[in-house]
Amino acid sequence: MRRAVPLIAALALLGGCSQPTDGSASPGGATAGTATGTPSAPIPSGEQSKRPKTIDIKGVDPCTLLTEAQRAEFGLDRPPRADIETGKPGCSTGREDRKYSIAVYLDSTKGIETYTDPPRPDVTRLEVGGFPAVLVESTTAAGLACSVDVDVADGQLVDVQAFSLGDTDVKSLCQVVQPVAAAVMANLDR
Repeated sequence: MRRAVPLIAALALLGGCSQPTDGSASPGGATAGTATGTPSAPIPSGEQSKRPKTIDIKGVDPCTLLTEAQRAEFGLDRPPRADIETGKPGCSTGREDRKYSIAVYLDSTKGIETYTDPPRPDVTRLEVGGFPAVLVESTTAAGLACSVDVDVADGQLVDVQAFSLGDTDVKSLCQVVQPVAAAVMANLDR
């Protein structure tokens, strides 16, 4: 029964989060910024959201940004492990059934303007916990991915990725990664 609970939670996330919400409610009745919160609705391309504050991510351990309870809630039953991607501190975890994996990278080498200036057609602007963010979908030879990149400081962003080798489609990965990004930001903003 204990293994069925994370699977049920993951299925509830996939079924209950088909579109980003306005931030006022999310599956289970939690509000944005809590562990199960979701980013607010997409921001029109002509508007720019402002950060509520600056968060310096240098020196933060990305493996501390999802609690054990949150990982279980999102169906992530594999232990987190440190992951370095091109010099960026990161942490990845996933599911035993390998349906999808999640990675959190802390990038202090570039800002969100990488995705917004000039605007790209594969990018949707969002807010996560009041912070400007973008949703990026990608399909490559290595697999499928959807990421939420959150602007936390000038030249710094938090990159939360959901990826699959093909067992989960891109739209479903985007539904999975958004509440995970909200949980990461809620923990980072404490």
